[in-house]
Amino acid sequence: MTTVSRHRQVLRAGPAVETIDGPGLLIRRAIPDAGRPGVGPFILLDHFGPTPLAPNAAFPPNPHPHAGMETLTYLLDGSLEHQDSAGNTGVIEAGEAQWMRAGRGVIHDEGPGPSIRERGGDLQALQLWINLPKGQKHVAPAFRVHRREAIPRLAVGDAELRLIAGDLAGARGPVDTFAQPFAAHIVFAAGGEARIRPPPDIELGLYVIAGGVRVGSHAPLGPHDFADLGDGDALTLSADGPTELLLLGGPPLDAPLVRHGPFVMNSRAEIEAAIRDYQAGRMGVLERVSA
Repeated sequence: MTTVSRHRQVLRAGPAVETIDGPGLLIRRAIPDAGRPGVGPFILLDHFGPTPLAPNAAFPPNPHPHAGMETLTYLLDGSLEHQDSAGNTGVIEAGEAQWMRAGRGVIHDEGPGPSIRERGGDLQALQLWINLPKGQKHVAPAFRVHRREAIPRLAVGDAELRLIAGDLAGARGPVDTFAQPFAAHIVFAAGGEARIRPPPDIELGLYVIAGGVRVGSHAPLGPHDFADLGDGDALTLSADGPTELLLLGGPPLDAPLVRHGPFVMNSRAEIEAAIRDYQAGRMGVLERVSA
């Protein structure tokens, strides 16, 4: 018996919003927007850069708290350094990822890593927030670096897919957490077509990092466009030239989402408790130790 694939189609699409955040960086924010609080467990998608940095460049210290969620930074260019009040430190280079679970609360900061401070160069990254499911909002903070060699690379037609999180074609991405996120960096070196079979039972969205892509017969998506994709068990992408994409999603949110700046909880009472914890110093103290 032949199984007929259901191809995911674009439900709606539009450009990310430009804004200024952190140490004065221009970012393009694709999630959230007015009609999209999240895609699966991903409740924030920021794309910053490429930003040219001179040798010895540094960001002003910007330690800030988080609670009730996780951060995932995937570096496209340059070098990035992390520090947090739980005592974790880490440096990633292009093609690597760092994941931090804020849980009940932590203070962290990020800035240019040693190699870009030494030589200068472009800094470009995708930063995502992953919502922690109900019942896991107050777990202990944690941190991991995922090296380039730990991120599976799959050939998908004329593109390469770098599996950051989730399962695909027998491979598993290294970012593995309560919310069961799915995230993949897809690279067309010179255009062509890619056919992918992402998990059929998850919400899914597509962000164009650079270049342009068509999903099925939909009108082309350009740089910094984000598309919400419909249900299905197959996805066909085509590009006319060099193109980079982020495909992301996962199971839908399992509880109400209440946001207040860097705190993400299920109720206003939890938000107020997180604010009190931060003000009382229960999330620790962070002093930048790098140049």
